[in-house]
Amino acid sequence: MATIMAISKAGKDVLNSTDPNDFIFDSAYKTFMIISEPIYTGLTVDANPKTFTYAHGQSGIPAVYAFAKFPDGYVTVPMGKERADVFPYDRYYNVEIDSTNVYLIFYKGSSANYNVDVKLYIFEVPIWVRNLLLQKVVMML
Repeated sequence: MATIMAISKAGKDVLNSTDPNDFIFDSAYKTFMIISEPIYTGLTVDANPKTFTYAHGQSGIPAVYAFAKFPDGYVTVPMGKERADVFPYDRYYNVEIDSTNVYLIFYKGSSANYNVDVKLYIFEVPIWVRNLLLQKVVMML
């Protein structure tokens, strides 16, 4: 029997659960746990830049992975551009994260307003990060 390290979500049995979604961390899976997968459709980019703000609900700064679908159907990660983008349009986006929110910052360049769809993956803040933040607070006191 292999030794593993696992931390289950509140109310889940860390010793007997076989569902990977019951864990915050499990060394057998070697992955970050995705805690939410919000989808936003029809976001109108009508300013340059245009910022959309979403609360992530974590006690620290989580890792976030984002995909945006531009009007031409092209799906890209932050700092990617749509395929139909031609100078001087420069339609692209970036993601910023703080301890409270995820910020999706879209640029329309000199193009007309457009709509995008966005899919986010928000990952659990790792325990060691939470502990580090708590240590900083204690040191500040």
